[in-house]
Amino acid sequence: MILNVFSALIVSAVVCSGILIVFYSLYNGISPMPTSPKVKRQLLHVLSQNEIQGTIYELGSGWGTLAFELARRFPECRIIAYENSWVPYIYSKIYGLAVKTENLRIKQENFFNILLSRADVVVCYLSPNIMTHLQPKLESELQKGTLVVTNTFALPSWVPQQTIEVEDLYRTKIHIYLFNPEYKRTITLK
Repeated sequence: MILNVFSALIVSAVVCSGILIVFYSLYNGISPMPTSPKVKRQLLHVLSQNEIQGTIYELGSGWGTLAFELARRFPECRIIAYENSWVPYIYSKIYGLAVKTENLRIKQENFFNILLSRADVVVCYLSPNIMTHLQPKLESELQKGTLVVTNTFALPSWVPQQTIEVEDLYRTKIHIYLFNPEYKRTITLK
């Protein structure tokens, strides 16, 4: 009897999780996709070369695979990961109980509802449609010199200082920008 109740609870939790993932995937226009290991290594390498300091925002952190690695790699930085989909957010919070990261905050919030002006670095892996809507927000809120690193999809009218092609199956591109609000475009990396 207890085993049947427990089994029913597990099945119900899995079904509800699936429904929530589908709902938020449709709502957001993208499903929560983890950053592949090769792309993650390259992205972290890029950030390491730029002497990162301050606060790193990860927009759309999904399952937290990159957020936890950012926290480990940059212990002197404050990492704030935003995810509005409940299932990946809960997974990240549970995983965070096992992996202690004092410098990481995972928030269940739509990043379009937050102010980005405190970010020193913005990292994101979003869909082309979301990037189109994110660009004006970045232009109106980022401080001059904010480093913006995008996985796969570029910002529509920004010209990256550097685009790195990862040696993976998809030839994934990482786009690197330094923001300049005076010209609503990017400035050159040093």
